[in-house]
Amino acid sequence: MSFAYKDVGEMRVYPLYCGGDMTDWAIFDPFDARVGTKVFNPYFIYLVTHPDGNVLFDSGPHPDLRTDPRSRLGAGADAFEVVMTEHDWLVPRLATLGMTPTDITHVVQSHLHFDHAGGLEWLTHAKVYVQREELAFARNPPRYQREIFVANDFNHSIQWVELDGKCDLFGDGLLRIVPTPGHTRGHQSLLVGLRSRPVFLLGDAAYLVSKMRTRSVPAVAWSPDAFMSTWDAVEAIEQTEGARLVATHELDFKSSVPMAPQAWFA
Repeated sequence: MSFAYKDVGEMRVYPLYCGGDMTDWAIFDPFDARVGTKVFNPYFIYLVTHPDGNVLFDSGPHPDLRTDPRSRLGAGADAFEVVMTEHDWLVPRLATLGMTPTDITHVVQSHLHFDHAGGLEWLTHAKVYVQREELAFARNPPRYQREIFVANDFNHSIQWVELDGKCDLFGDGLLRIVPTPGHTRGHQSLLVGLRSRPVFLLGDAAYLVSKMRTRSVPAVAWSPDAFMSTWDAVEAIEQTEGARLVATHELDFKSSVPMAPQAWFA
């Protein structure tokens, strides 16, 4: 399943930093020796420039999380100390690249948790790709994930494209949506066929790649068994494609992620 490259011009992946929160190490691994210690958990969205359209992988946090987190999360806000500036969300981050939300033609939502789906209300003109099971899961979440799905993030006139499995976004093999359940029922990731090296945008298919390697399941999980199957599949794609794995919440992002607008994957 190797990439068959066409002339992709300057296809790039721009990681756009959107702040984050202070959270306990238990979120990443409930059995880690550092449980009880707070750590900064970053938020990212990713712009992929493809000849046939500008694609966002995730839409990031809602700006109200910075000024009034309870308006979005209710009592759940007490579990997260949100750390954002006025620039740490979709609109100002796109502006650093000379773009506005109307320049986005397609959105691939990894899942619909608050830190990944808060920008959708600015993207109602775009096609939004989501797994059918994820949309159903988000609209009627189980009690153990209810506080991290915010209905106001996705209760808009959104042009949903509901998927039941894999999808080749433009039919050229360069942007492949891959189901990666575990964190949520309908989680999905995006494999991007950059010329230098494929980049596999995992979203929360793994919070930390290092924890995936040791098969350490994070605290927020729909199914540990699904995580295990997903991680086997991710590593198979990594090996077959020579892909670089990029998890949204990697703690070493300052050294491991080429952050836009100064840097990017190409």
